[in-house]
Amino acid sequence: MTGAGWQAELRSAVIGSLRLAKGDRRGLACFERTEEGFWRSFAAGVLCYPFYLVLLALRVGAAQREAAGVVPIVVIETIAYVIAWVAFPLIMLSVLRWIGREHRFFDFMVAYNWCQLPQSVLFVLIGLDQESGFLGDPISQIVEVAAGIAVLIYEWYIARVALETNGGVATLVVVIDLVLGLVVSRAAGSLY
Repeated sequence: MTGAGWQAELRSAVIGSLRLAKGDRRGLACFERTEEGFWRSFAAGVLCYPFYLVLLALRVGAAQREAAGVVPIVVIETIAYVIAWVAFPLIMLSVLRWIGREHRFFDFMVAYNWCQLPQSVLFVLIGLDQESGFLGDPISQIVEVAAGIAVLIYEWYIARVALETNGGVATLVVVIDLVLGLVVSRAAGSLY
């Protein structure tokens, strides 16, 4: 893909992500929901990685960094990051086969992958606010909880419209994502 083609796809994906965040199902039309589009949507993981590193720096305390070392922590967390990005589509493919929605796999995964970008930006802004103390502790905690709930609703909505399914299946998708994230995060954290 040319640089101009890449920029156009990224722009379209960001527009689609923001439309979906506003509850506009027409945002799905902004994504290339094909096998090729699926593979290119992993570029979102590359774009989100610097945000992940910022969040990691905010999350890991000085004592942990001193005890384990920065490089081992970054290596472990990078491996965990890649595992999460690869494991979720594999799990979803199995789940979608099980529930008879396999034909919607690319529709869902392309949108899901690209929609990680605004989520990453949101959580970095919240993390930086908490670090700076700009909003103050109680308000910052409320904002963090509200953002967490909003992201769960966002992912639920993406699953519901992209899979053309009911709320129960969309809830299952969100739970799978949460459990996978928790398991990978705890496994990584136990290594340093």
